[in-house]
Order: sequence, then C-alpha cells, then structure tokens
Amino acid sequence: MNRILSYGASLGLALSSSVAISAEKPADYVLTGGTVYTVDKGNSVAEAIAVRAGEIVYVGGAAGVAGFIGPDTEQRDLNGLIVFPGFTDSHAHLPDGGGTILGLGLAGLTSAEAVLDAVKVYADANPDLPVIVGAGWELSLFDEANPQKELLDEIVKDRPVFLSAADGHNGWVNTAMLELAGVTAETADPENGRIERDDNGSPTGTFREAAMGLFAAYIPQPSIEQVSENLRAGIGYQLHNGITATIDAAIMNDVNEEAYLKAASDKNLPQRVRISLLAAEEMVTSNITEENALDAVTRLEARRETYRAASAGRINAEAVKIFVDGVPENHTAAMLEPYVGAPLGPDHRGEPNLSEAALKKYVTALEASDFQVHMHAIGDRAVRMALDALETAKDTNGDRTRRHQIAHLEIVQPEDIARFAPLGVSADMQSLWHYRDAYITDLTEPFLAEKLHRWLYPARSFKNAGARLVWGSDWPVSTSDPFDSMEVAVLRRDPYTDEGETWNEVETLTVDDMIHALTMGGAYLMGQEGIRGSIEVGKRADFIVIDADPYKIDPSAISDISVVETYVDGQRVYSSAE
Repeated sequence: MNRILSYGASLGLALSSSVAISAEKPADYVLTGGTVYTVDKGNSVAEAIAVRAGEIVYVGGAAGVAGFIGPDTEQRDLNGLIVFPGFTDSHAHLPDGGGTILGLGLAGLTSAEAVLDAVKVYADANPDLPVIVGAGWELSLFDEANPQKELLDEIVKDRPVFLSAADGHNGWVNTAMLELAGVTAETADPENGRIERDDNGSPTGTFREAAMGLFAAYIPQPSIEQVSENLRAGIGYQLHNGITATIDAAIMNDVNEEAYLKAASDKNLPQRVRISLLAAEEMVTSNITEENALDAVTRLEARRETYRAASAGRINAEAVKIFVDGVPENHTAAMLEPYVGAPLGPDHRGEPNLSEAALKKYVTALEASDFQVHMHAIGDRAVRMALDALETAKDTNGDRTRRHQIAHLEIVQPEDIARFAPLGVSADMQSLWHYRDAYITDLTEPFLAEKLHRWLYPARSFKNAGARLVWGSDWPVSTSDPFDSMEVAVLRRDPYTDEGETWNEVETLTVDDMIHALTMGGAYLMGQEGIRGSIEVGKRADFIVIDADPYKIDPSAISDISVVETYVDGQRVYSSAE
C-alpha cells in the first residue's frame, strides 16, 4: 500500500506548539535515522520522535527535531530500524504463560514422544515434587485427542501427574492421579464436563472441560511468591514480543488474584494490564444462573473496588470473563446444528455453559455496572448467544460507550458477523490459528457439516462488515509473537514452514489491518486510545523498535521479524541487546 511521508495537516499544529516550547524544555531523548509508523488518523510516516518525561513531544522530520535537543538530550540513531506504537495483546494469560517458562511447559513440542520425554526429564529433575503439574501439550499429537493414562504411567509411576492441554479445556492424568482423586469407572461426568472412557467405562486419562475440576483439590497450589514470579516472567515474555499492554483473559484462582493485587501497587510495572475477573461460581462449572447472576455482579463490583484502591495506575480490573462454550476439538463448542459423526451421538451439538436467559441477565447487569464484557465463544450457537445477550443489554441499558469483545470466533454465521459493528462489539481474533493445521483437518472439519467449512475463522468478513478488529494471542495456548500471527493473517498458511495451501483466501487480512488491530484497536478496547495506540504529540511514549518493515518485506518473512527494543512511558523496558 502507499503510505505518505507527511508532517502536514494531521501533525502541523502539534509540531508548531511543541517547537515553540522546546528551547525551554529540551527532550530527554530523540530518535532519528529510522522509519516511524505513527498509526495516526492520517497514517503518517515520520523520521524522528522526541520524548520528555514519558510523553511524546515531537513527531516529524529529522530537521525539525533539532529544536528539542538540549545539552543533556540523548540522541539515539535508529540506523534504519522501524518504529511502531506498542502492541496490545487483547487476550492472554500472563501468570499461566509465565508458569510455562519457569515450570513444565510443553508448548511447541511436535510429537507425543517429545512431550513424554519432557515430562520425564522434569520429573527426574524434581524428585521432591509430590505432584507433577505441567501444561501446553497439543491435542493433535494424540489419536482422537485422547492421550491414555498408560503413557504417563510408563514414565512416572510413583507420583500423580496432571497436564493441561494447550487449549486449557482438556487435561491428562496418570493412574496415580486417578487413585489420589478417587476417580473410577463409577465417577459420573460433572456438569459441563466429560470423562473419556474405554470400552469398560474406565477413565482413559483424558478429561474435558469441567471434568478437570475433579483433580483441583489434589493439585498443589503455588505460593503467592511463585505466582508473582510467573506473572513477572509472563510480562517479560510479552515485552520481548513488543507487547506493551495485555488484557489478561481470566483470573482463574485466588492465588492469581493476590499476585495481581500485589503487582497493582507497583507504579513501575513495565506493562499496562487489564485483568478479566471470573465470577467465583464460574471457576469450575460456569454455573451462573438467572437466580445468582445479580449476586455474582455484586461480588465482582467489590473485587473491582479492591483493585481500584490498590492500583498505582498500570493494572485495572474493569473486565469480566464469561466462557459461553468449550472447543470443537472435544465437541464442547456450542453449535446450531449437530456435529457430524461425533462419538456422543447424532444429535450432539455441544452445550453452552449457561442458559440463554442467564447469559442475558448476567451481561445486562455487568454492563449496567460499567464492566467490560469479555466472552469466549467458539461455536456458532455460542457466538449468537453472546450477541443476543449484548443486544439485550443495549436495549435495556440504552445509549452508552460499549467496549465489549468476543474472543476466538471459530465458527460464525455470516448474519451474525453483520451484528458486531451495530452492537459496538470488537472481534478478538487469534489469527495464528487461521490456517489449516491438524486441529482443523483432523479434529474440526471432519465433525462439521461441509457448508460450515467456509465460515471457519472468518477475518476479512468482520472488516468488511465494519467491525472493530483486535488481536489476542491466547498465550500460553500459543505464542504471543505478533509477527507469527500477522503472517498467518496475511497468507492463511503455516508461518513456520511457508508451505501448504492458502486457506479460505477470501478471509485474508492486510498488514495494515493487523497493525491497526494491534495498536489503536487494542488501545481502544482498553479505553486508552487517548494516551497510546499511536505515536502522536501528547500521548505517552509506548512504542517498539523492530528489525524489519512488515509493509515492505515478502509476507512469508514477516514471522522472522524481531523486536529490538520496547518502551513504556518512555522507559526502555526490553532490549534484545541485554
């Protein structure tokens, strides 16, 4: 696309004003010698920026920045590097992601043997751990996404093992864990959960959705100190990916909440974070009902006030997460029509985690209390339910600024895509998943009516319908490297092999679509578009420096882009050189 090197109408007044005061107040530092994509309303491209006290005081040509240079101003030469506003990850799990860095993380392993080897190495290296806990294995590595307990028994016989899958909706245990929890063939499936069983009715070792809660009491909870370390590690990982702000998609337990409250008081926290509270009733069974919805909102209001009192400004708890359904790989995503050939019978179409009436009442009450509603909805029935609830809230609560989002959006009917813009709902895309991998070819398409294949992971259709696009990684379900996701969004194929078909080409996005989703889209979702999301005079200096220009390189090389530096409030919080 053509981008204009412009310092005119969109920037001129701000520049003139800044130049007039620059002699009295020089900048702390200036950056020159690179290309600065401002992502302002005019999509201006600049050559230099100046920063004072964490605020951007100049954006424009290299000659004009001279007026902001004083005797103590640091001058940094970018040597041809590229600058963008800091990115927002609108859907991630920071303590959980950090835990995979510091603990037993299985993400990225490409075979069942590699997963088992990693578990054995970790167990052997930690002989004093009473229970082995890990996360990140891929469902597609095992037949029918159903790994057996015997595989774990062979490598860890003396201690219980619990491993959550990369998607967070499936768990895998060994025999020792079954025995510890007292789970047998006689154990009933819990509400909103399923125990996979062999021909004799005995558990195979795989547990779906709420069935994982059968082991919750037997998994040692990490200390506040450990979770705080995980949180810091998670933030560090995000910073190295150029992510200056994150919406944590769900606070899953009390320990995570305490760690976040502790971090909230740190005025120098190197990232901006919005956390999505999860009502206590939802933590295992998602059993919000019409009867308890208002009580749940009242408790959430009290928790939000606790964060408001504790926060030094970079953490807030203004969102609430709702899991409307599960995932298609285990046939718990809620569908309008039955799955095809699913093992649970010809009429099985997945069940939502709460009734339509309960969801409408809950969402309406949350919005009336000024919460941002953050919904997980994957199946087309779940997406429709989410939109119906938001429409009810709009009809009930009247005109107001709405910054709600629906995440994942794997199977969406075209008539529902058209509803996002009128309802002011952001489409939160995990675009790294938008290609035809084993999750699609083996675990999804075979179980869906062929007419739905066209509407798997729509993207451009949302843009064409006027919906606001935002990007979320869902890390640690998958990497939070935004350039991997950008490449998939543009090419709709595997970013790591650069092979395979361009899948559903009509749903490709442009680099510019993704840049706006990562910057102004995410900033708007967090209510921070007035202070960040673009590089403009008067905004906070949240920006990143990268080593290649995604607009100019071959799209197949976008996933190779690396972040060189990350800045928040003008402070360098990550450097690849350090």
